[in-house]
Amino acid sequence: MKTEIITKNAVTGNIQAGVPDENDLSLIARFTRTPPEKDNIYTFSVTLCDNDIDRDNERFSVNTLNVLCDMFTGVTGIFDHSMKSTDQTARIYRTEVCTDDTRTTLTGESYVFLKAWCYMLRTEKNRTLIDEIDAGIKKEVSISCSCRTRICSVCGTDMRRSDCHHIQGEVYDGKICHAVLEDPTDAYEWSFVAVPAQRNAGVSKSMKKKSAKVFNCTSANPDEVIKSAYETGGNVTLTHDQIKAFGNYLNSLKSDADTGRSTRETAEKDIISLSAFTLPEADTVILKDILGKLTCDEVLMLRKALGDRADKLAVYTVALSSEKQKSFYDNSQFRI
Repeated sequence: MKTEIITKNAVTGNIQAGVPDENDLSLIARFTRTPPEKDNIYTFSVTLCDNDIDRDNERFSVNTLNVLCDMFTGVTGIFDHSMKSTDQTARIYRTEVCTDDTRTTLTGESYVFLKAWCYMLRTEKNRTLIDEIDAGIKKEVSISCSCRTRICSVCGTDMRRSDCHHIQGEVYDGKICHAVLEDPTDAYEWSFVAVPAQRNAGVSKSMKKKSAKVFNCTSANPDEVIKSAYETGGNVTLTHDQIKAFGNYLNSLKSDADTGRSTRETAEKDIISLSAFTLPEADTVILKDILGKLTCDEVLMLRKALGDRADKLAVYTVALSSEKQKSFYDNSQFRI
């Protein structure tokens, strides 16, 4: 049976915790082997998650909340995401997406949240927990789920597939950078916790990418700054002097690159010319294609090798030429 997804224009009123009605019992019966008895069941409602930016600088989109609405129907409740079967305490039997137009999120949108109705058995083991729920002591909950996509709120990059230079929690053009969670793939469990990630409910998201580490590097040497960034695996905050040093560093690299390109072009032209003498059978088109796949050092080495070969061939040719000239002018044709 598919859970109906409902979006209201006003926040849903709190359902009184305690005894289920007949409609609740019929929904709970989908998950029990025997018909549930009204006096043996305790029901209560919780807010699972919402579309506001949480303490991890992430938020669910409204579309994601709608998909999670179906996914969390029937999901078990535990404590502190322990994943132990002995900690299974309650189960969700109904979910609903609700909208509160009287509240706005940090992004300026209407506040939307995923609400769930849960049930547990009235047993001696659960008596203390039920008393704590009624007293408002056990109140905060956190969910565990997975989402395929994490979108940067600033540039729209999928942060699971590629990195962007924006830092979650930093402010860009007056807006907080955060990750928008999309494409949910699974809902695992929900837990009672002391401090949830979401301020209004709590979220513990699986396969979560950690926020980028930020550190300050005091060195003005660009090579040392780059080395520090690689070793730390985070982002680097640069001073004005460091940025200026990086600018000079990049200009120097550009100058070296221009010189290298000019040197390579000259070397490739020399190789083509030398090959006509040293490797006359070589195809020029194929040779140019080969040169394009070589590094600059390899091109220079090839030019030197062909140059040395050309020098040896030149000496050999001159020697042969002198030998022929000597036999032509030695007057031997006039001897008897």
